[in-house]
Amino acid sequence: MKIHFLNKVIASIFLLISSFSFAQVGTGSPYSFIGFGETNFRGNHSNRAMGGLDVYLDTIHPNINNPASYSTLKATTYSIGLNYKKNKISNESETQKITTSSIDYVGVSIPTKKFRFGFGIIPISSIGYLLNESNQSISENQVINRFSGQGGLNRAFLNIGFKVLKGIHFGISTNYGFGDILYEKNQLIKGIENGSYLESELSLSGISYKFAINTITRFNKLEIHSYFGFEPEGNLKSKNRQVIYTQSVLTESSSVGEVVQPDLSETGMDETIFNTPKSISFGSGIGIDRKWFFGGQITNISNSSFINEFINQPNIRYIDEKRFNFGGFFIPDYSSITSYWKRVVYRFGYRSEKKGYTINDQSIKENVITFGFGLPLAGVSNTNVTFEFGKIGKKSNNLVEENYWAMRIGFSLNDIWFIKRKYN
Repeated sequence: MKIHFLNKVIASIFLLISSFSFAQVGTGSPYSFIGFGETNFRGNHSNRAMGGLDVYLDTIHPNINNPASYSTLKATTYSIGLNYKKNKISNESETQKITTSSIDYVGVSIPTKKFRFGFGIIPISSIGYLLNESNQSISENQVINRFSGQGGLNRAFLNIGFKVLKGIHFGISTNYGFGDILYEKNQLIKGIENGSYLESELSLSGISYKFAINTITRFNKLEIHSYFGFEPEGNLKSKNRQVIYTQSVLTESSSVGEVVQPDLSETGMDETIFNTPKSISFGSGIGIDRKWFFGGQITNISNSSFINEFINQPNIRYIDEKRFNFGGFFIPDYSSITSYWKRVVYRFGYRSEKKGYTINDQSIKENVITFGFGLPLAGVSNTNVTFEFGKIGKKSNNLVEENYWAMRIGFSLNDIWFIKRKYN
């Protein structure tokens, strides 16, 4: 079988897997009811293990979140990332455990003589929650309000990177965001057969861009890496629909009663425009090539301009988000031929975020510890295994505390892997 044909087959398989898996719910977090859901990390697992750094460039790991990283790529690379996550969600009275799994990214990266580029698809946000609110009203009958949501946003990306001058690398990312989100609110009254339901559906699409610059300065064996990333404000167009209906909750019948579909065009809510936030990142680090590296990064996301007029969330206020990343790696002996474990890349990191929203005027923070291993395969291919231990929110002030751990596996299969041997 010819190499280029095999490459096309593998790329097609990757994209087929992604088209199925990205439709699945990738979160169980109650915080995913805010905005367009829980924001997913947009880089590769090798970067995620280092706390989410975009600073470091190498020749075999293109970083989806940093288009400038493609400028150093030396081989065609097929990348796919999977995850398995367990959440423990607690408030002041009860605890619940949730398990989720999904695909984090699928991508193909290709070097040419003058530039390098890559394309693929990633989920950038996920919604998957079920919240209950119980109270006594309406002639002292128990009333249960249920809020649920599912769906999220995906992003198809095209990243291009090239070397401007020696030690200066530039990249641009063109992204097409798309996805469907369904919010449902229903009210159940004890002793009354029919419950009332309100479904609000958004179908989203839009274009965004990102620009990145990396510099590498060398002093003997030492390398100093610097990074600047900028994503300007973009737009997402949403086509909206609402349905109000009643349905029996006392029988197993799935038939619905009266159905009303409001004419949203009368209020201008049939189509809305959402502003996606501007973000700016700065980072730097120091290390020795193929030996060790340590760096840090700061990101500010201007989330305070976000407005959702279609979905009423009176207890939510959007603010600017701040993110701090620290991490690095260590390789005992990159060229060892006697010990496999000396060629393994040992990664570590820490991430701290002040989320871009408040709930009941309470800010929400997330802190995560990460570590992982880059396991060499044939040629320059590898498997990256990453572990995360994180915490979001707190139990006090009627909030929810979410503790989780996750295992993520990323495969980076390079073109060298598929070269047919001339001799056995």
